Amino acid sequence: MKRFYKNIRVLGILCAAFFALCSCMNEDDRIGNNIGGHWFGDMDMFFDGERAQGSEIEFYNNGWGYDRGTGVQVDYYRRHAVTSHFDWRVQGRVIYLTFREDPNLDCAIVDYTIGYDYFRGYIADYYTLENVTYFDLRSYDRYWDSYGYGYYDYYDYYVKGQTRAEADSTFAVSDSTATTTYHGIRGVNMKK
Repeated sequence: MKRFYKNIRVLGILCAAFFALCSCMNEDDRIGNNIGGHWFGDMDMFFDGERAQGSEIEFYNNGWGYDRGTGVQVDYYRRHAVTSHFDWRVQGRVIYLTFREDPNLDCAIVDYTIGYDYFRGYIADYYTLENVTYFDLRSYDRYWDSYGYGYYDYYDYYVKGQTRAEADSTFAVSDSTATTTYHGIRGVNMKK
C-alpha cells in the first residue's frame, strides 16, 4: 500500500511540473505560437491600382518565446507577384507588422480569430488602429499536401478561379502558365 501511495505522489509531482511548465506561456506567446506557419487567402491587397488575386503570408517564430518573429508575404497579381519581408510582434492581442522594404506599409492586425485551419480579422493602421480592411486566410499546411502544391494548386484557386472539385477533376492536365515572381514593394489598400 505504501508503494501505491508513493507512485501516486510521484505522478502528482510530475503532473504539477508539467502544468507549471505549460502555464509559463503568456497570452501573447500563445497567439504568436498559433499564427506561426504558412497561410494563404485574401489580404485585400492592391498594387498600381490592380487588386491581388490572392496572397501567401508566412510567420516565423524567432528567438526565445513566441511573441515575435519575422515573415514574408507574397501577393499574386495577373502577371507578377510582389514579395515583402517583415518583422512581427504580438502585444496585448494586437499583431504589429513592420515592413523592411517600406516603413509606410507598417500595419497592425486587430479583431482577429485563429482556428485550426483559418486566420481572419482586420488589418489596421499601425499607430491609430483605424482604417481597417478585412482579411481571410487558410492554413497552407491543412489544405495542401506535404509535397507543396499537391492536389490543389494555389494558382488554380486564385488565378483561374477553380474550386477544389474542378481542380481535382482536371489534375491530370498540367498547366504550365505559373505565375512569375518579381521582387517589389507591396501596395496596401486601406479602406472601409
